[in-house]
Amino acid sequence: MKALIRLALTAALTAGCAFGEPDHRHHQHHRHPMTAEDAARLRGVATTYLGLLSGGDPTAAWDMWTADAQQRDPREAFADRLAHCAPGVPYEVLGVVADGPDLARVAWQHGGHTGEHLLRLHDGQWRVDPVDTTTCGAP
Repeated sequence: MKALIRLALTAALTAGCAFGEPDHRHHQHHRHPMTAEDAARLRGVATTYLGLLSGGDPTAAWDMWTADAQQRDPREAFADRLAHCAPGVPYEVLGVVADGPDLARVAWQHGGHTGEHLLRLHDGQWRVDPVDTTTCGAP
């Protein structure tokens, strides 16, 4: 069953379709070719970020956000919200798709929740731009 869910989510990402509840109107889904090195780098950033969340270190995860995301959701508020979530439940990266040279989407799963966040290249560094930071299942 888990493999079927992964396949469906990967197909949705590959097709450029949005899934979940986040509003995706702020960016376009145009698949951009990426090298294996680029894919590994993006997956590494996503894995580090999601590992910080499941490891119970939301302030370090918040430090990986874009400046715009940090302005939308202050560190203390985010950390307080995530303190009520169960740390230790691992996040799994389901897929990474480049939408351009400076934008990628990461699909993830956390317990029974799935979702996505964006990665944006800023000053040579990939930063997390979470689509929704309001719930435990949506970092």
